[in-house]
Amino acid sequence: MGFVFWYLGNGSEYALVPRSVSVFHREYFVGFRQEEVSFATDRMFGTLKGGYLTGIERTDDYGNVVGDYDAVFIGSNVIFMNSPITSYGWSFGVGPGVLLSKIYNYTDYALTFNAAAVGNLNGGSVLILLQNVGYGKVLPTPELYVRGLSHNQNFSFGPFLRLFGDRDIDGGFIFVGNLSVLQLRVSPSLKNALAGLSLEVGPFTFVYDYEYYWIGYSTHRIGFNVSWGKQRALEERIERHERMLAEHERKIESQEREIRKLKGRIKALEGKAREYARNLVKQAEEEEDPQRALQKLEIAYAFDTTLKVQRKILSLKERIVAKRKSSGMRKVKILLKNGLYSEALAEVLMLVEEFPDDPEIMKLYRRVKRTVEAKKNSERILKKAEEKYAENRVEKAKRLIEEGRYVEAARIVSTLPPSAEKISLQRSLKEAAVRYVETAKGYIEREDWAKAKYYLEKALKVYPLTEATALLSYVESKMRKSAHVHYLKALDLYQKGDIVGAFAHIKEAYLLDPKNERYRNVYYRLKAALKED
Repeated sequence: MGFVFWYLGNGSEYALVPRSVSVFHREYFVGFRQEEVSFATDRMFGTLKGGYLTGIERTDDYGNVVGDYDAVFIGSNVIFMNSPITSYGWSFGVGPGVLLSKIYNYTDYALTFNAAAVGNLNGGSVLILLQNVGYGKVLPTPELYVRGLSHNQNFSFGPFLRLFGDRDIDGGFIFVGNLSVLQLRVSPSLKNALAGLSLEVGPFTFVYDYEYYWIGYSTHRIGFNVSWGKQRALEERIERHERMLAEHERKIESQEREIRKLKGRIKALEGKAREYARNLVKQAEEEEDPQRALQKLEIAYAFDTTLKVQRKILSLKERIVAKRKSSGMRKVKILLKNGLYSEALAEVLMLVEEFPDDPEIMKLYRRVKRTVEAKKNSERILKKAEEKYAENRVEKAKRLIEEGRYVEAARIVSTLPPSAEKISLQRSLKEAAVRYVETAKGYIEREDWAKAKYYLEKALKVYPLTEATALLSYVESKMRKSAHVHYLKALDLYQKGDIVGAFAHIKEAYLLDPKNERYRNVYYRLKAALKED
């Protein structure tokens, strides 16, 4: 019975105040009273409890009430800690205990072993108590109590768990709010709900708790705490914060040194990147193929944003577009002149698809359309033109696949009607997507997550492979580098000529820090140069 009394007398909120003594009176149902004294020094804390229960019915072998009897108990435990309770970090302790109880004319006793672990950590604390592990006339019932609290400026909050024996379990939450000299406590659990308050007046704290047990009875706990260790605890807390502040300042100083080194490295790499960009401009000036020259200029523009490069890019674009447009228009006019109306209409539709806002193209389209509609067999011509237009789009998709422009090809293939040609094109796109995935696996093995992500995203744009989706999720979970690390990698790869790798890393830098103007500009310039979606 003494073990049960001890268990009933435990609350969900243990207060370990160094250099203090607490005296409490606890009242349960009619006939049950309990007194307890708790004490704590810098390295020791313990509890002494005693109580009685009156009016217990005594029955005979036939269940008839033949009288009543009383039960009393007394118990104590003490735990010695290896370091002060208020010290930062973990403190551990052990200590003995004793429990005695008498019920009617039956007496039991036990010697117990008790242990504790107290952790004062950044922003919170942890308390672990193990009580009543021992031996006696009746085997004592051990109890394990675990609590974690997160401390904020005006309140503490956290869960607790209590295991009593091998079957009884209780757990819940604790909330402690501090309002100047008034403290409020609330603790709902599986067994009961506690609500209490305390008022602090100098070294005295007056406490009242009310507990309601879900099985139908309630308890009151009233008493006071006398503390002469709060000032020391406050001084230790201030000293601990000063140490933490000094450590924080050392970390800041170290970080500032790293930032200075990082800025110097970025400046050096940006210089190499600009030098590489200038070399690309020179190569573009010597390039005979306008399309290749344009690609080099657009890549160079990521770090060489001079007016000279901008003008060259605009000039080349205008020349390439004008050449492609004039060539297409000339072809349509020749077809129209030779009476190949369906071919002319199909070709002009391809031009409209490529230059939807060009007035000259739209004018030519209307001319071809009027010519076709004026023919007696216009319906047959239109039908044949549609077939030819579909064939042209298939041929364009094939050409794009041969050139390695799989994403553009995939967009065209997705709009084609069901046919054998579409199935063949999809098979080619799937093979390209598989190659992208294999490339990504190589980068995964080298833990180059940015490049692996780039090729997996390309694979998914080309063909929806399940393996690519799963690998992309894995790769994204591994990418924890900061934006400037990706930017450094992008600079390093760019000046080495690995433009795809540079784009993969600058994209991650931009996604991690989209407000950084430097990252944003380089990202969009390389994206335009590589024709990325």
